[in-house]
Amino acid sequence: MATSTAVKAFVYYSIFAALLHFAGETWVHMLYGQFLPMLIVDYIAISLVLLGAIGFLKLGWGPGLLCGGWGFTFCLNYRAFFWRVEAMMNQTANDVIQNTAYILGVALLFSAIAFLISVIVCVKHERAAD
Repeated sequence: MATSTAVKAFVYYSIFAALLHFAGETWVHMLYGQFLPMLIVDYIAISLVLLGAIGFLKLGWGPGLLCGGWGFTFCLNYRAFFWRVEAMMNQTANDVIQNTAYILGVALLFSAIAFLISVIVCVKHERAAD
């Protein structure tokens, strides 16, 4: 199956976003520290997106894995964002939590859009294989 230019652009965006996510999570971990299982769960999401994207580009498989990676990333961003929103609503958030909430709000929006696009790519890829 030939991959369209728009799908390739999305897959390259996914690789860029995963690498940015990796750099950001690693930087935050080094700067503030965090419970290691929380970092590892982000690395799992990053790995799913990267494996799905690279597999799709190089071997033609992986849109389901890419979709799952974006879905998992969206869920992580959703949980992290609303945990901080709750702290802001309870007036227990410091400046770091508030600033992180704004960053996570943007990340949540982008991951939601990427998840929806990945679902469409996955469905179209599956239909073309039939």
